[in-house]
Amino acid sequence: MPVYEPLVVRPVKTGHYPHMAPRDRVIWERFLDQYTPRLAGVAYDVALGGIVIDPAAGDHATRLAWQYTTALKVDAIALTQDACWVIEVRPEAGVSALGAVLCYVAMARVDTFTSRPLIPVVVTDRTSPDIQYCARELGVTLLEVGTAEQAAPPVIELAG
Repeated sequence: MPVYEPLVVRPVKTGHYPHMAPRDRVIWERFLDQYTPRLAGVAYDVALGGIVIDPAAGDHATRLAWQYTTALKVDAIALTQDACWVIEVRPEAGVSALGAVLCYVAMARVDTFTSRPLIPVVVTDRTSPDIQYCARELGVTLLEVGTAEQAAPPVIELAG
């Protein structure tokens, strides 16, 4: 189980998404504009893993706070009818975005919170052909939702 049970909310634009930087928020809201009809719910800032300290080192709340601080933080989890998208939001996504989302999926298999298949997804405004190739090879779904200067690309069909 994640450090704290994920709080699943409706997939609506609120302008506030925990721990997303301003550039991430713009990309995330473009994603919501395009994909909300497919989503049953989303959870933000899901903490997986982390260092579990000795019970003698503090009360339960203190130990959880330490674990949260040292955990991997998933930008968003999106639930569809049939799958769970584990999402990294990243402007101009590169190698580190692919690595992050693959690590999040690996940890989500340990800190189980859903029985739905886990789909690694990177949501970005743009990326290079090399990263697109690597994403395909690694089984990562790459969703480019465009920039303010670009027309929105077509919606890509995903599993689930």
